[in-house]
Parts: sequence; C-alpha cells; structure tokens
Amino acid sequence: MKKEKVITINEKEVTIKKIPVGKFAELMLAVKKLPSLLMANLTVDELENVNAQVMLTKFPTLMADAQDEIFKLTSVASGITKKEIEQLDFEEFFQVVEAILEVNNIKAIIEQVKNLGKVLQKQAQ
Repeated sequence: MKKEKVITINEKEVTIKKIPVGKFAELMLAVKKLPSLLMANLTVDELENVNAQVMLTKFPTLMADAQDEIFKLTSVASGITKKEIEQLDFEEFFQVVEAILEVNNIKAIIEQVKNLGKVLQKQAQ
C-alpha cells in the first residue's frame, strides 16, 4: 500500500500522506459531530451504495448541514488548510477525499475496527 499520493490542486502539487496514529485525537475531534449528521441525512444503504441519485438528492443537504465538520476532517486528514479546502471546486475536493481514502485504506481500517469490536465484546462476556 502506498504511503502517499501526489495530486494537483489549483495547479499546485499536493502530497496526501497516510494519517499517523499520533493524529488520531485531532482527527476524532474533527469528526465529533459528523456521524450524527451523516445518519440524519443518509441511510446505511445509501452510504454503502452511493449513486447519482443519492449524490443529487442527499449530498446537497448533507454538505449544508455538515460542511464545517467535513472541511475540518478533510483538512486534518490531508494536511491542506481548511481555508484552502473551502476554495476548492467539487472536482478538486473529491480528488482530495479520494486520495485520503486510497492512501489510508479506510475500508480495511473500518473492517479491522469492526473485528476489534467483536473481539472486545467476546472478552467482556
């Protein structure tokens, strides 16, 4: 798995790196409100199966409700300032998000956390 990915934003090369464990607290503070905002706007099925209809009908409301938290999270995860992120167009913004997800293998991390939760539940019984 790659440790970093170089993308071009506003005609400037930006390196998106793996998020170190030491940034975990900062990352968690950035996403504190995000889960409740996501669940208020999207169903689990819509989150797992994002399509054009979801993007057109649900994404505008989600962005309006959670914009600040999304920008904070993206800033912490990418190393790009929140002010710079606010100036990106949609294509550039999603390029940054895609690079963050790719470099950090978020899907695998989510699965590992789920597995850890199952192990901890068994230990508690």
